[in-house]
Amino acid sequence: MICYTRNFEDVILQRVFGDIAQGCYLDVGASLPVEDSNTYALYERGWRGLALEPLPFGKQWAQSRPEDQFLNVAVGAKSGHVNLRIFPHTQLSSAMPTTITHWQAHGQNAAAEMVVPCVTLNDVLDQHLAGRELHLVSIDVEGMEHEVLKGIDLHRFRPWVIVLEAVLPGTPAHNHHEWEPLLRRFRYDQAYFDGVNRFYLAEERESLRERFALPPNVWDQFEIASQIALRQENHALKAEVAALRAKLADAGNSPGLVAPRN
Repeated sequence: MICYTRNFEDVILQRVFGDIAQGCYLDVGASLPVEDSNTYALYERGWRGLALEPLPFGKQWAQSRPEDQFLNVAVGAKSGHVNLRIFPHTQLSSAMPTTITHWQAHGQNAAAEMVVPCVTLNDVLDQHLAGRELHLVSIDVEGMEHEVLKGIDLHRFRPWVIVLEAVLPGTPAHNHHEWEPLLRRFRYDQAYFDGVNRFYLAEERESLRERFALPPNVWDQFEIASQIALRQENHALKAEVAALRAKLADAGNSPGLVAPRN
């Protein structure tokens, strides 16, 4: 398997869903379609789903993942509009005042602001799920996790696994205490914590719990996408060097070439 994420989230997810060939995901705060995406490895395996992102990355998604449905929206507890603060490092962008204050206190200031439409997950799933079974919900929304969870009825929609970033942005400090009771109320229990994200398992999918027992390891037989790219680049450079050496050797053996004197 190939890993595209910095913290090996997609390795865990590929292991857990190893026997689901064509599953369905909902990627909230999806950001870019490939780099550090929790769902791209699943897309490559045949999964398809919905990607929700307030920044205008639709062109990139259309190019890299044309069979996913990209919605250029923020997600919250109710529909409307929100003010999105955009930071130079776009993955820090947020509409949550406490997150914006947090980054300002750490020397990070927003470079721009824009008003974006905000929807609830209930609205999105009612309109776009189209009868598919929802296997995975991945949520990375820079401090808005509780607002996002308030907008989904987990009695009606029962994703097998829910993954949420569970630390204060840019720190290892836990921030799940506010929203975890909501998940427990809907019979979701933590199955794994990777230092950044918490993985919650629906009660009726308890048989999958053993697949969360170990962190990513050699038995997952995964390669990191960036290392594969470097290896391919290395092979290409070696081939180019070999071709240049062959060309120089041919030139050196050409008639009329005068060898330099010592």
